[in-house]
This record gives sequence, C-alpha cells and structure tokens, in this order.
Amino acid sequence: MVNCKNCGAPLTLNDAFCPHCGTPNPEAQEHLKKLQQLDQRFEDASLEVAAEVRKSRKGYGILLILVMLLLANLVIFVMHGMTYDIAERVIASKMSETEIKAKLDEFLDAGEYIEMDLFMDKFSLSYRDYEDYRKISYLAGYQSRMTDAMTQYLYGTENYGDPLVRTCQAVADYEEEYVRLSKRDNSEKVLFHAEKINTEVNGFLKNYLGLTDEDIAGIKDMNESSLLILVNERLAK
Repeated sequence: MVNCKNCGAPLTLNDAFCPHCGTPNPEAQEHLKKLQQLDQRFEDASLEVAAEVRKSRKGYGILLILVMLLLANLVIFVMHGMTYDIAERVIASKMSETEIKAKLDEFLDAGEYIEMDLFMDKFSLSYRDYEDYRKISYLAGYQSRMTDAMTQYLYGTENYGDPLVRTCQAVADYEEEYVRLSKRDNSEKVLFHAEKINTEVNGFLKNYLGLTDEDIAGIKDMNESSLLILVNERLAK
C-alpha cells in the first residue's frame, strides 16, 4: 500500500486516482502499464506460435510447448498477485472479533471511511456482527462511488456514457442513503461518523462542482435531471 503524494491518504494498486483528492497515483498507473505490457507479450507470443505452426511439420509439438510455457508464466503472474490476498485472509481469519473491532475503530478514528468499507467487504464482515460499522461502511461505499465518478469526470477517464451524468447519479444515490441513515438511526456513533463523511462529501461538491450550501441542502428534494441541470449551471460560471 502507498500513500497519496498530495494528501497522504492510503492507496492501493487499484486506485488510479486518489479517492480523497483526485491526485493521480503513479504506482497504480505503472502497475496498469505492466499489465498492458504483459498482454502485449502474450499477443506477440501467440502470433509467433501461429507462425511456427505454419512453417513447421512439427507445428503441433511446438504449439504444445509454447502454450505450456505461456500458461506457466501466466499462472506465476496470477499467483504472485494472489499471494498477498491469501496472506491477508489468513491473518484476518485468526483475528478475534475484539481485534477486528479494534481495527475498525482505528479506521474510524483516522477518518479512513472508504478504507474501512474496503476492509469489511474484503473479509466479508457481516451486518449482524458489526451492525454500526456496517452502516457507516455502506455510507462510505456511496461516498467512494461518488468520488470515483467525480474523479473520472474531472480527469476524463470515463469510458462509457456521460461522465457528468454518472457523477450526478452517484451524488443523488449518496444523498438518498445519507438522508435515510440520518432519519432512521439513533446510534450516536453512527450519526457522528455519518456527519463527518457528509462534511467531506460537501467539500467535494463545493470545490469540484461549484455547488453552494443552499444547493447542497436542496439536493434531497431534486431528481437526477434537476441536479444535472443545476451542476451544469454552476460549472458554467
């Protein structure tokens, strides 16, 4: 795991951009580049195999040998990536409920809500055993999808659909979950952290979409089309 060079937030190789501030993650981009190089090597090798088959009477033997080599390299590559995941799961399986909750509290104390959501999903921590944590985790998941959509819009990395439409949909989904949680939950712990998450989200909406406090307060009463119109108006200024 690495840290964002701009805000210091922890990042993984799956985070091409920081989910907190949107800064590009060079380590993740280098990882993607290596994967693309591997794909190219595999394609080049496949073409070489086909050429050898066409040229040689012993083409089938050559084909078998090269395919076996390719498969061996692919298995090694995949297993290398799986090693860390397996090790983490073994460690998690040996943690007691008290130790797991202590780890979740560390995430909460540090304000690392998205990281806590990823941790809970990775180790399949149930709603029944970790109810308050899971409620916060769900809201953080909506926050993560919203910031991801916003980052893709800002950096032009969206590959399908209208990125601003997707951003507004994610904002509306987040707002719906936040309002639902705020109205129905009476846990001080849940409400405290839900408010902290919402403060972060509001900061994103102001800084990157140009929304005002009044705009944000009215999101809960808007449909996605109205929100999209409002955001376009603010961005045009």
